[in-house]
Amino acid sequence: MSSVASVADLIGDGRADRRIYTDPDLFEQEMERIFRQTWIYVGHESQVAQPGDFITTRMGTARLIVCRHSDGQVHVFHNRCSHRGAEVCTKNSGNTRDFRCPYHAWVYRTNGELANVPLPEGYVDYERRSAELGLEKVPRVSSYKGFIFASQAATGMSLTDYLGFQVLSAFDNFVDRSPTGQLEVAPGRTVQTYRANWKFQIENSIDLLHPKILHSNAVNAAQVLSHKLQQTRPNEPIPMEAELVKANGMQLHEWDSMRIAALPHGHCWMGGFLEEAAVEADKKQNLDSGPAWRHAYRAALEARHGPDKAAEVLAYSRHNTIVYPNLFINPGLQQIRYLVPSAVDCTEQHGFVFRLKGAPDELLHLAVRALNVANSPASLVTSDDHEVFERMQESMASGQRTWVDWSRGLDTEQKLDDGSRTGVGTNEILMRNQLKAWTDYMKEAH
Repeated sequence: MSSVASVADLIGDGRADRRIYTDPDLFEQEMERIFRQTWIYVGHESQVAQPGDFITTRMGTARLIVCRHSDGQVHVFHNRCSHRGAEVCTKNSGNTRDFRCPYHAWVYRTNGELANVPLPEGYVDYERRSAELGLEKVPRVSSYKGFIFASQAATGMSLTDYLGFQVLSAFDNFVDRSPTGQLEVAPGRTVQTYRANWKFQIENSIDLLHPKILHSNAVNAAQVLSHKLQQTRPNEPIPMEAELVKANGMQLHEWDSMRIAALPHGHCWMGGFLEEAAVEADKKQNLDSGPAWRHAYRAALEARHGPDKAAEVLAYSRHNTIVYPNLFINPGLQQIRYLVPSAVDCTEQHGFVFRLKGAPDELLHLAVRALNVANSPASLVTSDDHEVFERMQESMASGQRTWVDWSRGLDTEQKLDDGSRTGVGTNEILMRNQLKAWTDYMKEAH
């Protein structure tokens, strides 16, 4: 059992006990008090557009099915047969009339109700009990602008209240970037697994001190490639992939100038930099005015929003908006990512790209390339991150000091009129904000 006497003992003023990353009992408490109590993203409505469409996903360690029933309603239920506990659906996605357990052929409707079992007379009081033997439903399901969330808590604040207006604005901008106001998850995903705690990734993704340092080899390689291409192919643009990697090499004072915001419930956001690098790289294909398809895209946005609103939509610049505990939203790069913790020392990161309906295909192609270069198993960037996470997980067991330091910028935090808090880009306020949320959730179930 865990030796921790109190969760409050684990978080100090600008520091955290290393056990929050290494204690298996604390991990189980996280699954119960955070992942089973908060709103967790489970999919997008475009993935279950038609009756019978389904996807399988996870909410922490819980395995789920998300399915649209014949009446159009989206249901979320546990992927666990009521008979002997076998996984009912083994596919990632598809369309079906019903779900048939592969172990003993119990059959469930797309709303989770039990439809049929072999030899029903063999089960005690089957007729009466059948209504109670459907797939276990997740108590609350809600969506915002097509993004579906679920909560295993039967009661609690609404989804919109949980997200708050600053997080909602990221979803709003995502949808507003589509000339038709519709998004569609593109086929495929990236999946990365690292042998370390899930919180390392959620902290790393808004840590603005590390990119120039940790990713220096990748940045240097991109700079060398760019220089050679400029010499050998002076009239051709530098590949967007090189520009994206080079963007991580900004000077430290430039990282300090990035906007950041710490929000209620552990959410946060940071200003954009990769999006701007991608756009600038693309514009270099035509130094005067950019490619024709980009003009067509802007014209389509202006037809929907008007020139002023279209300019505002495109000027929205954030890199990661984080929905605590595990979702990353990036409208400018048309991607989301989420974390799936499976053990105290094992985590998966799933990445998806969205098609902006009505936008030129070239925009989708850029988004796929950006995801591959920055957040995929082939990435030169996240391979650095995941290696250091795994080394951190191992090193946490060494030595006598129990505290990890999170004090950078502790004395320079600023509270803004909208209720958020901020500081210079490399201030660790965003991580401290996550630690505060972690403590609040872990003290008691919400």
